[in-house]
Amino acid sequence: MPPTPAQTERERAGAPFLTQGHALAREDYALACAQLSKAVLRRVKARSLRAARRACIRQLRSEVKGLDGGRVRGLASTRVLKVRVTQRRARVTVQTTLYGVKPRATGTTVREGGRWKIAKPLSGAHVGRSLVERIPSEGMVPTLRAGDTILVDQDAYRKTPPAIGDIVVFHPPAGAETNECAKRPPKGQACASADRHKSKQLFVKRIVAGPGDRMSISDGHVIRNGALAPEAFIQPCDGQAEGCDFPRAFTVSAGRYYMLGDNRGASDDSRYWGPVAAASIIGRVRRVGP
Repeated sequence: MPPTPAQTERERAGAPFLTQGHALAREDYALACAQLSKAVLRRVKARSLRAARRACIRQLRSEVKGLDGGRVRGLASTRVLKVRVTQRRARVTVQTTLYGVKPRATGTTVREGGRWKIAKPLSGAHVGRSLVERIPSEGMVPTLRAGDTILVDQDAYRKTPPAIGDIVVFHPPAGAETNECAKRPPKGQACASADRHKSKQLFVKRIVAGPGDRMSISDGHVIRNGALAPEAFIQPCDGQAEGCDFPRAFTVSAGRYYMLGDNRGASDDSRYWGPVAAASIIGRVRRVGP
């Protein structure tokens, strides 16, 4: 039986997402960016749509830089799971094979000049309620490196509280962008007082102390409740890095968790802007792949 006009329309609405996935797999960034609507491209700070498309191409090339050909070609497995068409817009759910897991993502396409184009890029790939994110910096080396892809389980703490040793994604306290402590600590003590407001940014760090724990830091190593914490996974300080010694102990306040990067000599973390509220933790991280 041939497809109905409505079925054909739904398939066409999903086509831009497939086309973009296959274009990325072929490293054809021009074709991938051509799928974005004018409305999306106008958000790019550029003098013209042509300049915006060039900026889009540079961004896509940067995002896949460092991935080997096999991993990039894995994007070609993207397929449409669901399309809901309403007037000139369509809500599309796609699934992509990504490092052994199959994240789903939802986005919007619009009809423009008789063709479907992507109006809103895929807005948060997920597996169930898990987000797929990219590591932006070297603060978690050697455990995670810049460009690594991680899976963030948003349901990890629904029934159990966060645990020491967990790597988590969270909103840091306001002031984290400029490494400002809400209350200047005494000499020799790391920041113990955080701003009650949270930043909109997302950080990735490891929990090293919880509510009520008394801690200090010696040469980048955590001293928790009077005992040296077992931390074979960290990149130790090299003796010249700042922020590696805070011998004066303090107690982590109720409802908050102390976060440090594994790269102790090169991480902006709770040492500078204080502990993180439990409500600001988005989920627990498990590594998916480089």
